[in-house]
Amino acid sequence: MVTFLLFISFLLNIVSLLAIVILYSRQNRFLNMEKDHKKMISELEAVISTYLMEMKEENEEFLRTFTNHANSQTQISDKPSDENINSSPLQTNPKWTGAGYKQASKAYQQKTTPRGTDEKKLEMKPTVRTNEDPFTQQVLSLKREGLTIEEIAQTVGKGKTEIELLLKFRQIM
Repeated sequence: MVTFLLFISFLLNIVSLLAIVILYSRQNRFLNMEKDHKKMISELEAVISTYLMEMKEENEEFLRTFTNHANSQTQISDKPSDENINSSPLQTNPKWTGAGYKQASKAYQQKTTPRGTDEKKLEMKPTVRTNEDPFTQQVLSLKREGLTIEEIAQTVGKGKTEIELLLKFRQIM
């Protein structure tokens, strides 16, 4: 009987040591995964910060060249002499025409409206598309008249959500 109890004791010790080894290996695996995860996160942060710094530098360089180009364009337009035309960056780089950039920068800097019109009237007057179905045209005309979404839904016999979606897709809301 003593040998049987001794055998069971050894067997339980072996099972407990095996369980301890398995738990230890699992814990180490999770710790290694956590270390790898932290390392990967730090590498990703470094890559993203590097990318953002490069983008910032490229944007600053673009702004510098754009302002230099705009300044040279204003100098050329102010003084159309042979010296400015020959030293123009436009002739050194045939790909860069720059014709629309000056006009675009002026358009962004100045907000102009046609004479005799109000800005609110221009914003509220959406364009009517002739190839739309009659239902859409009816809803758009009712919206232009100033009806609310609920009133439009009651008038055309559709749901409020359907009218909201239609106006959202048309970007009129």
